[in-house]
Amino acid sequence: MDRVRIVQISDSHLSASLGIPAQWPALLDWVRADPPALVVHSGDIVFEDPDDAADRSFAKSLLAAIPTDLAVIPGNHDVGNYGDDDRELIRRIEVFRATWGDDRFVRDLAGWRLVGIDAYLLGEDAHDEWFRAALDTPRPVMVFVHQPVRGDRDDEWRMSDEARAAFDSAVARTGVRVVASGHRHRAHRIGSAVWAPSLTISGEHHDDIGDPRLGVLEHSIDTCGGHDVRVVRPWEAISS
Repeated sequence: MDRVRIVQISDSHLSASLGIPAQWPALLDWVRADPPALVVHSGDIVFEDPDDAADRSFAKSLLAAIPTDLAVIPGNHDVGNYGDDDRELIRRIEVFRATWGDDRFVRDLAGWRLVGIDAYLLGEDAHDEWFRAALDTPRPVMVFVHQPVRGDRDDEWRMSDEARAAFDSAVARTGVRVVASGHRHRAHRIGSAVWAPSLTISGEHHDDIGDPRLGVLEHSIDTCGGHDVRVVRPWEAISS
């Protein structure tokens, strides 16, 4: 049985003015010591402003040090949120693609298909057609999307109803077994949904869903269709 590891980083909120996060050196050392098959950054790569070129360049320089295959998808702080001006969204996604290569990905590993999508293009015909084609496989599928599709609080940070409906339509009657997201700065698992914590900013403590502490996720998948996930905090192991 072949088994591989995928490390999911999320909500790093990297800032040129704040510099290298305290967690970064330990995380990079941990990845270098035993490189996973893939590192996924599931969005909110930059600190806050999608138009901050300095933050984008700083983030690019840090993530370039990861010594294995890297795939990224955008978060709201990378391209903007639901309800933003469509022209601004298109422009920001073009900048995101120019920086990172694309805003979506497909990888086939250990009998699985891993698909990363753009949460802010759900409901757009070309994106959803691509998504459906990526899901057309006999393999079990893990989907990475920045925002949880459901299960979080009903507030201004929630996935839009239109995006959720587009997601549900695309995944209906497919082999999607895991949906991995970030956005809420909390480690949480319910059913097929897995939320990644933030690398640098703890979740709000008044929200009683999941664990608000910093961390990254380590997914383990195998050719028998198995999937396990755990929260990893390499900086704690070093400091202890």
